[in-house]
Amino acid sequence: MHPDVVLIMVATAAGFAAIPTIAWFRAQRRIRDLEMALMAQATAEEQLTEVQRQLERITAQADQLLDQQGLLAARLGDRRELPPPASPRPEPPRVVTPH
Repeated sequence: MHPDVVLIMVATAAGFAAIPTIAWFRAQRRIRDLEMALMAQATAEEQLTEVQRQLERITAQADQLLDQQGLLAARLGDRRELPPPASPRPEPPRVVTPH
């Protein structure tokens, strides 16, 4: 065979082989990106579940605090009322003198 024909055949074969190779690399990258997105979504769902659980816990503690404040107010209401605080002494009027 003529060397030019061989060179053209090799170049054509390399060109045809490059197309599936490029497609394979792009597919691998796309698969990796989708797997990362799926893992991030699972992580976001876990975080949402954790936030909801903590919110329920805080709500329960707030309800408990409200109940305890009601009991404390009832106990303090049973006590004798404290005398009203003494009013502060009025300041003497300030005398303005010319200089």
